[in-house]
Amino acid sequence: MTAELILTNARIYTLDPAQPWAEAVACGDGRVLAVGSGDDVLSLAGPETRIIDCGRHLVLPGLTDAHVHFLAYAVRRRQVSLFGLTDPAGVRERVAAAVAAAAPDEWVMGWGWDSNHWDVQPTAALIDDLSPRNPVVLTRMDMHTWWANSRAMDLAGVTAATPEPLEAHIGRYPDGRPSGLFSEWNAIDLIERHVPQPDEETLRNRVRETMAEAHSVGLTGIHDQRIEREGAQSLRLFQSLWRADELTLRVHCNVAADFLGEAIRLGLASGFGDDNLWLGHMKAFADGAMGSATAHMLEPYEGAPGNTGIVVTPPDELWSLIVDAADAGFPISVHAIGDRAVREVLDVMSEWATTRGGNARLPMPQRIEHVQVIHRADLDRLAAHGIVASVQPIHLQSDWRTADRVWGERARYAYAFRSLLDRGTPLAFGSDAPVAPLNPLLGIHAAVTRQDATNQPAGGWYAAERLTVAEAIEGYTLGPARLSGKSDRFGSIMPGKYADLVMLSRNLFAIDPADIPTTTVRLTVFNGRVVYEG
Repeated sequence: MTAELILTNARIYTLDPAQPWAEAVACGDGRVLAVGSGDDVLSLAGPETRIIDCGRHLVLPGLTDAHVHFLAYAVRRRQVSLFGLTDPAGVRERVAAAVAAAAPDEWVMGWGWDSNHWDVQPTAALIDDLSPRNPVVLTRMDMHTWWANSRAMDLAGVTAATPEPLEAHIGRYPDGRPSGLFSEWNAIDLIERHVPQPDEETLRNRVRETMAEAHSVGLTGIHDQRIEREGAQSLRLFQSLWRADELTLRVHCNVAADFLGEAIRLGLASGFGDDNLWLGHMKAFADGAMGSATAHMLEPYEGAPGNTGIVVTPPDELWSLIVDAADAGFPISVHAIGDRAVREVLDVMSEWATTRGGNARLPMPQRIEHVQVIHRADLDRLAAHGIVASVQPIHLQSDWRTADRVWGERARYAYAFRSLLDRGTPLAFGSDAPVAPLNPLLGIHAAVTRQDATNQPAGGWYAAERLTVAEAIEGYTLGPARLSGKSDRFGSIMPGKYADLVMLSRNLFAIDPADIPTTTVRLTVFNGRVVYEG
């Protein structure tokens, strides 16, 4: 077969154990035709073949983000960014500018604030003077807490008489009035249901824009983490793009646990779809988040006696979910951040694996999202039952100081990538965007250095947990492919696999790891088609 595209004069890291490095790769009909020396591969060229001289640049398999809220990210790209602001004065400045540009009564939305190191905590009173007519809602960087002004609460009908939602929390002033903070989904929904939503065509355009951004950072695949508020809409949008031959990402769609009944009635199961768009895991939440002090812990947070976080889905409900989901053909994916949440999810998953036949019954392994902190006694348990740790290295860049403060010595096993990997736990890496930037190169940098963007802390945060460049790359390639049950089709560069490739401006294996964030993407190939050239 004549090649349609050939990359030559490259340093190709294939992730094929039999041939880890190659000089050229030929692509045709969406697949890799050949990998090897330049002379051998160029023999497949014809008069219509596009040949790209890579100038000895590094070529990798296309990268996959194993944990992203794609539609939420697409929407938030147009909102006021509050990332990196170190004090409320910066937030006030950006909110004031957004309000000045908004029409009267228009909702002003922002995201990315983190008050863990502020001198004061966010309240409606802190921003009310900026926006007497405009409702303002600002999402915390972890998306588990919303900060609303008084106008937004008035429109939502939230008052001192509003009862505390189940498994969630409304912040309040001493007199009982809501302070403007809404933590976890049942509280957030009190406000969110009143926020005007873009129409379907607007959202479709924003997803197209976000796919283009994904290609520009080397992504050819995502695992879309569905939550009940946007899951159905996301799937409709992806299907619309797929039908129009515009879906240039491989999309593994997790389904919110709230929809399990509907999936069962329709006879849907994990793997339904094709190699471009398919149903993945059934998604549930065990607890909240570290920054909101709602992650479920074995012992109280440092300096907060009595606070061990919250339970979103109790173990008995998780047991029922895993049994019902597995009977319907779905493995489950459970958000678990605190060490007690991780332990309780492991208890349920290991009991199911032991008594109900294990992962052999399912097309994909069970997975735990985040595993942000784990007790040392539980480190062996994921590998023992074939459970994948779906983790986000980039979070440690913004979280390491907070983890030290709220977890103390327990932070030794936060983001415990080396400890988990050395015990045989499969890892799959993601960003959790819009919680963090989409760029996987930033995640590789974090996994390899365990430092933030300012190269702190010196030597790396709990440096014994660092990974090699090769291990970090695998976390964004073969790791997600195995998690989808599709490692025979993508995740490495081998003849017969899909031709998903990315070429970088620098060789990650040869540069100082501190320079990884300055690396850019030169070329992204999806299904044998060039979808980005930088």
